Amino acid sequence: MTLPVPRIAGIGGGVGTTLVATLLAAPFDAGEYQSGDQVDVLVCESVTGSVAKAIAAGMMQPIVPVLVVVDDCGRPWPKTVRQRVEMARPNFPRVVQVPWLERLRSVDDPHAVLAEALHSHTYLDEVPGWAMPMQKAAAELTAAVTTLLTPAQEVPE
Repeated sequence: MTLPVPRIAGIGGGVGTTLVATLLAAPFDAGEYQSGDQVDVLVCESVTGSVAKAIAAGMMQPIVPVLVVVDDCGRPWPKTVRQRVEMARPNFPRVVQVPWLERLRSVDDPHAVLAEALHSHTYLDEVPGWAMPMQKAAAELTAAVTTLLTPAQEVPE
């Protein structure tokens, strides 16, 4: 069974929407979320206001999307971000954290570098060590999106 391409949108510009599309090997993302859009994956960054906007937007969806929080720096989340994400967890089918990778800041095309590292290999052990945190996030995100987009199977009586 082939799943539809997930509709991925970010709560604002520059929050990591294209990065999330790269993790999912999706051919494109929908850019910035607009009120009324139906999305499967809603992306925000680990900033209090961004998480708050994502929670509000997600709760307005007829089918609540997967929430992805992209680390905005290499430091632990502020307490308010942690609290808001924890409050969101029961209301979203899945909340996935995408880690910060300093290495991606020093290349011309971080999405191409990451796609090459994650999606050009057959075996898990071939993923470069620096990309392993992203590989873990990609696997968790793929599982969450697959669950969301897979039609419910009718249970025989």
